[in-house]
Amino acid sequence: MKKSLLAAMLALTALPASADIFGLSVGATAGAAQLDFKGNTEYGFEYGVNASYQLNDFFSINAGVVQGSAEVDAELSASKNDIDYTAFPVTFRGDIPLLIGSLYAKAGTNYYDVDIEQSGVKATDDGWAFTGGAGFVFTLLPLVDLSLGYEYRDMGEVKNNAVVVGVDISL
Repeated sequence: MKKSLLAAMLALTALPASADIFGLSVGATAGAAQLDFKGNTEYGFEYGVNASYQLNDFFSINAGVVQGSAEVDAELSASKNDIDYTAFPVTFRGDIPLLIGSLYAKAGTNYYDVDIEQSGVKATDDGWAFTGGAGFVFTLLPLVDLSLGYEYRDMGEVKNNAVVVGVDISL
């Protein structure tokens, strides 16, 4: 009985260490997005999923997919531009470890696909552009992180500034 209890305790204490061996994590984000289009700005929402590979204690590579939308005022018209976007960011992230989490900054590129519709006329723009961000990660449990961050995405004529919350689970 004592040996079984001891083995179970050792297995549980080794669990957080095994998460760092793989260096993988997956997560989801959601938040408010501010879209700038032709001099006009409006707030919308965005959500996404992501995956990270931890290179060491300080650096990681991140990739994901983000979708969002907003209705931005049209230039010289009373109508609105209905903007929907999908972005695939790939970033290099640096973390500064703290006692209860870390501060991070990231930069990279994103492939974007933006649909802009005004008065029934739809235009599409896609391409590659810069993305970056910064934030704070709070380690809730050894395998679960909560985050609050700022993200910027250049998507051609549309610029995106977002404040997002997220949850990541280490594998």
